[in-house]
Amino acid sequence: MSWRIGASTGCCADRPVLEVLDAIHGAGIDAVEVGTPPRHFDPWREDEVRALRDRLERHAIRPISIHAPFGGLLDLSDPNPHHRHAAIGAILTAAAAIKDVGGRNVVVHTSDVTRDGQDVSLRLRLIQESLQVLARICDHMGLVLTVESPLPHLIGGRAEEFAWILERLPPEVAVCLDTGHTTLGQQWRRFLDISKNRLRHIHANDNHGRFDDHLPPGEGVVDWHAIGRDLLDAQFDGWIMLELQCPTASIAGQFTRAVAHLRTRLP
Repeated sequence: MSWRIGASTGCCADRPVLEVLDAIHGAGIDAVEVGTPPRHFDPWREDEVRALRDRLERHAIRPISIHAPFGGLLDLSDPNPHHRHAAIGAILTAAAAIKDVGGRNVVVHTSDVTRDGQDVSLRLRLIQESLQVLARICDHMGLVLTVESPLPHLIGGRAEEFAWILERLPPEVAVCLDTGHTTLGQQWRRFLDISKNRLRHIHANDNHGRFDDHLPPGEGVVDWHAIGRDLLDAQFDGWIMLELQCPTASIAGQFTRAVAHLRTRLP
């Protein structure tokens, strides 16, 4: 199997996207997911989008996807309609940016709100309604809305919650499975089964079984051989994006090693 492996620029939230792209190019990686942390890349700024497009073209790097803004007041489950509409607007701004630079996939979080003390049913309904709006607009833009599997303690992070959301979305909406999130919840197989033919994208990272460490493959407890076999059985032909913590040393060196380690662990 010839796995298609790329890297997320958002791993280094405090470094400019252009610097991270240079490092990714130095690692020999030719496909990326563009991150949108505030100090990394601002999809609202036309000059930053233009500079991103120029750097991608210079390095012959393919912009596969963008990870839309999330967190804080930007939450699709927020009962405050002003906050919720702001979250939708931020995602659509990111969508316009990835389309401008030649990409197609818009990765979104369902919610970053912990389940405890919340009206989960209400928030799930608001997530579904927000995603319906986004799906319709992304489809009109020629883009693919891609919903990421959440951490297990967040709303939407239980398999049955994620399934409830997906069942109410149009078939063109895709799924991104995060290996770290699903391993922490011991739900990889359940999320894979729920995703079915929607699965188009993987966020690949490892952890020690307690926290969302975003370690390179092979440095934690994730069963990469099992994941690889499951993806083969599912006839997965999408992209595997390394989504790793930013190293203190060489970014290029970390990605070079991570790609090599991942390829040795997948069938």
